[in-house]
Amino acid sequence: MKKPFEKLLANFDPLIKTMIRRYSYSLEFDESYQIGRIALWEAYERFDPDKGAFPAYAQRYISGRFLQIINKKCVIMTHAEDHILEENNSFVVPFLDDLIVNDYLQNLSERERLYVNEIILKQGSMKELACLEGVSYETVRSWRKNALDKLRIKGIAMNKDK
Repeated sequence: MKKPFEKLLANFDPLIKTMIRRYSYSLEFDESYQIGRIALWEAYERFDPDKGAFPAYAQRYISGRFLQIINKKCVIMTHAEDHILEENNSFVVPFLDDLIVNDYLQNLSERERLYVNEIILKQGSMKELACLEGVSYETVRSWRKNALDKLRIKGIAMNKDK
């Protein structure tokens, strides 16, 4: 005989919150909590007691649901970034004084400088850079993220000095 779902939800609330901390870095808590509750409900409805214990099944089911959501968001964001980059390919970067550029780039790693030079200054594509360097597209995206983070910090520091 099944427990009432409300009691089950109270028992599995800590598990849902643990999964939120583990997986949903890009979602708001309320949205993540609702996803976890719905996943628990679906696990509750689909569970077959002949195949094992419910707690393990619920944990795997909820974990899988969070991973599905994160994967969908990553795919959507990647496609959106690609679309924006392709549309803005005709954007012309104004001439920058070498001293200013070098001042900004001094704290970047070799790969991050390569990203800035090839993608931002020369208006290349991240896919082409990945092919040229023999790395994955995701690796180039990590160079981009790190470079932009460092450039933002540098920009903030320079603005405070003024």
